Amino acid sequence: LAFSITLLTSVIDLVSFSGILYSIYPQLFVAIIGYSSFGTGMTLWIGKTLVQKNAKQLKTEADFRFSLVRMRENAESIA
Repeated sequence: LAFSITLLTSVIDLVSFSGILYSIYPQLFVAIIGYSSFGTGMTLWIGKTLVQKNAKQLKTEADFRFSLVRMRENAESIA
């Protein structure tokens, strides 16, 4: 319930302040919307590649740990 109320008040604030800014200076409003859209898009694009790289890193580390365990189990036969 508290999250819903917080979300609702944030949306109301966003709409009201956007209306006030647009009535005062429409070009600034458009520039702010464009800037925030560009920033959000870049964050999503960079974030997607970071998630893939993190998954690859975790897989590599897991494979390395697995091979270390197997090597320890077979240490007597190796030596």
